[in-house]
Amino acid sequence: MEKQNGLLVTMLVILAVLSLITTFVSLGSRVNEQDLANKVTAQVISQIPAQDPVPTAAEIAALITVPSAPEVNVPEFKSDSHVQDLWEDLYADEIDELETEAYDVAELELVDHDYKLLTRWLEENIEGFDELKDVDVEDYEINIIELGLDEDEDKIAEVVFELEIKYTLNEGEATKYKKDVLATATVTFDEGEWNDEDVELVFA
Repeated sequence: MEKQNGLLVTMLVILAVLSLITTFVSLGSRVNEQDLANKVTAQVISQIPAQDPVPTAAEIAALITVPSAPEVNVPEFKSDSHVQDLWEDLYADEIDELETEAYDVAELELVDHDYKLLTRWLEENIEGFDELKDVDVEDYEINIIELGLDEDEDKIAEVVFELEIKYTLNEGEATKYKKDVLATATVTFDEGEWNDEDVELVFA
């Protein structure tokens, strides 16, 4: 009986030892979940294809080609001369009258007091100027600015004189010098009245 009890105890001890060994083996073979997750994550990431870099704004702008505006050839409007001719034919009398009146007023202003304004201009622009000896009108041109067809409208014309003048200097030889001068007279007839004029005379 004692032998059986000893055998039974021995068997129980062996079973307990085996159970402990099995438990330790089982515990030692447990998988570390964190390590496993890290390995799986790294493997998945390695399988993802690399993304192309996002281009910068400058790179995008360089790729965009803006089409240039097509060249537009504006045809020349050639009827201006015809309109001018028609206007001159239609108002020929009014144009002639304004040109005549404007020229007369401009010439009077130019010659006034023996070329007073011209002499003053020469004194300011020619060093050593002494005396104006002669003035010749080589040519002239009249430009209509406002014909003043409506009542109470101003009539305005520009008269341009091409002058050849002769003058002397204070010092040096008693020689007459020549100079070409442009005299531009802008004549305004207030409200179209021929007896109410204003003249602005400039030289160049």
